[in-house]
Amino acid sequence: MADEPHRYGGRHTDDKLNRLAAYMVAYTTALKNQGFVLAYIDAFAGSGDRAETRPALPLFDGDAAAEDITVPGSARLALQTDPSFDILVLIEKDDGRFASLEKLKEEYPQRKVVLHHGEANDAVKALCGNVAWHESDGKTKGMRGVLFLDPYGMEVDWSTIVAVAATEAIDMWCFFPLSGLYRQAARDPIRITDDKRRRLNAVLGTTDWEQHWYSTPHGQTNLFGDEASAIRTADVNAIEAYVGKRLASVFKGAVLKPLRIYNARRAPIASLFFAVSNPNPKAVGLAKRIAGNILKR
Repeated sequence: MADEPHRYGGRHTDDKLNRLAAYMVAYTTALKNQGFVLAYIDAFAGSGDRAETRPALPLFDGDAAAEDITVPGSARLALQTDPSFDILVLIEKDDGRFASLEKLKEEYPQRKVVLHHGEANDAVKALCGNVAWHESDGKTKGMRGVLFLDPYGMEVDWSTIVAVAATEAIDMWCFFPLSGLYRQAARDPIRITDDKRRRLNAVLGTTDWEQHWYSTPHGQTNLFGDEASAIRTADVNAIEAYVGKRLASVFKGAVLKPLRIYNARRAPIASLFFAVSNPNPKAVGLAKRIAGNILKR
């Protein structure tokens, strides 16, 4: 249903979105008068808003009822960015959430908003391949963009990330599913099903993660005196570093040290990566300076 609130995330979501919002304002401010058409792409736009239930403290006697609130999601934050983007592309597969995006679009008639009802990987790759990012029409110098990849799990294929990097025109904020990686990649490789291995291969774009993450403990043997089987020796830090190296292998500009995201129990759930596809030194320097300060906050 379009009117049903979209519930997801928590405090870490607020933190993530606040950082994204800060970058969008700095980005449009820095590039607004540089002659580019500025685009924002949200691959998992949701409904535009986020609903959550927050506990309320009792002021006097008795228990206070929990409070339902609605806060802006990434799509609404992008629409509210000032200076504004020239075009915003909001992608959503879910029928109800897409209907909410249609209503959200009506709230901002002054903005050029393109809605796409479909699968995120296909949509992003089509945009990356079909848009003339670097062609000048005499009025503009081409297009530059900010992409927000915030999947609910391990939905993003590596081929999508490669397509983004190949544009050499997009700055990418990517919420990489750290917990999904180490859960799918079980400590005992025997427990990795064919489906899990295919998903890990698709997300990482390679099969050599097994070589990097698994090894046979030196000198250990089983009950029969044979060499012990391999186990996952890569911890969360090693897995995150591996993802960073994979991103750096395709992004010619820069990949910054990610922000580790934890849940309320302090368990790591994701890494917020920032990557620059444009190799131009001035573009890299500007993006790194802005994003670097935001990630360190």
